[in-house]
Amino acid sequence: MIIYSTIVCLLNMLTIHALLSRKKTILFCIFAFVINTLIILISVSLANEFIQNQSILKYITFLIAFMYIVYIHLIFKESLSKKIFTMFSIWMFSTSILFFVISLVDIFWGSTYIVHYQNQIYIIRICLQIFLLPFVIRRISKPYRKVLRIIPNKTIYFMSMYPVIGFLLLINSIPESREHFANFGSSYNMLLFLFFICFGYLLVFVGISASTEKISIEYNYKIIKNQVEYQRENYKTLNESIEKLYTLKHDIRHHISAIKTMILQQNYKEVLEYIEQFTQTELSKTIPKTCDNFAVDSITKYYKSLAMVKNIEMETNLNVPENIGINALDFCVIFGNCLENAIEACEKLGSESKKQIMLSSKIIGTHFLLMISNNFNGKIIITDNRILSSKVEPSHGIGLSSIHEIVNKYNGNVDIKYTEDTFVITIIMCTCLDDKIVL
Repeated sequence: MIIYSTIVCLLNMLTIHALLSRKKTILFCIFAFVINTLIILISVSLANEFIQNQSILKYITFLIAFMYIVYIHLIFKESLSKKIFTMFSIWMFSTSILFFVISLVDIFWGSTYIVHYQNQIYIIRICLQIFLLPFVIRRISKPYRKVLRIIPNKTIYFMSMYPVIGFLLLINSIPESREHFANFGSSYNMLLFLFFICFGYLLVFVGISASTEKISIEYNYKIIKNQVEYQRENYKTLNESIEKLYTLKHDIRHHISAIKTMILQQNYKEVLEYIEQFTQTELSKTIPKTCDNFAVDSITKYYKSLAMVKNIEMETNLNVPENIGINALDFCVIFGNCLENAIEACEKLGSESKKQIMLSSKIIGTHFLLMISNNFNGKIIITDNRILSSKVEPSHGIGLSSIHEIVNKYNGNVDIKYTEDTFVITIIMCTCLDDKIVL
């Protein structure tokens, strides 16, 4: 029985690996699992030796198994609440599979078969879990991680109640000994009970998924709305520049006449002052083109003008071709979130502090490299091993999650470094996936 239980725990842990993001090496995971499992087995053996009451022993055994949370907490990146939710969800479904097999055996062969062929029942359970594992990896893993990444920890705390209660109800129905399986009860009622547990869990998770999907849609709508605003500001600036150009063309002969008169009068100092004043007209304040990519140029100009209004120095050195193989909307999400966070960080600094944003990019072979550095107050919010913005709004955390998701889409990487007063984010994306990216 110990061998079967250990195999089930291993399969459960592999399923959790498919659903959560690992932060340790595979070798470390194997070592930690072996040590954790040995501690649990020794604890269960001691409990069997000193506890005679089978009913109490059952609950103590499952309580000891909860020590696997130590392994899960060490190995995975997500918050503790999300780890607990995932662990109890897998335990609940694993136990449901056991009861499903027992109920089918009881219906077709009777409870006597259950008592004498428990080993075969556990083997069937293990085979079913092995069969379902590839399905979890291929079909459930990515959408599950996406929902888990967006969903707030407070919501997960409430969601965790369901798998915990469902699991406790299931283990409460597990017979204390082999002989008690003969009094298992109505298998039809048990199947109905399993149906309601799994169906209820599905409804809860679908409801949360729909809620997070709504937030994501609202966020994407905000991105598109911002893009329209960037374009509007760009056209407005362009129109203003054209009007100023016509005005300058009309007045240029007057300026030339004035300069000529001052030169003839040998008022060279006044000539220099006049020229200096002339170069500081509104025309010189227009933001020049930042790069060849229209989307990136529009969004960069928008935030550069915003930085000027907030007295933040922003320098750009961008090399972004128009046809680079990266979706314009993806560029808007990355540049928009990074520059918005950079400006927000600079705004929090005191009036005497240096407020500077450095934005640069270049093409290295088939990869696009983007680097954004800005001054900040040194305060960092870290959750799920990820740095979050300090904004308090429904879409909190979605921005940086979207950046990671888009960068992964282009087989790239996000690297974040910071000192006491400088925050640097470096993004690299492959530009050779043009035919594979779904726009």
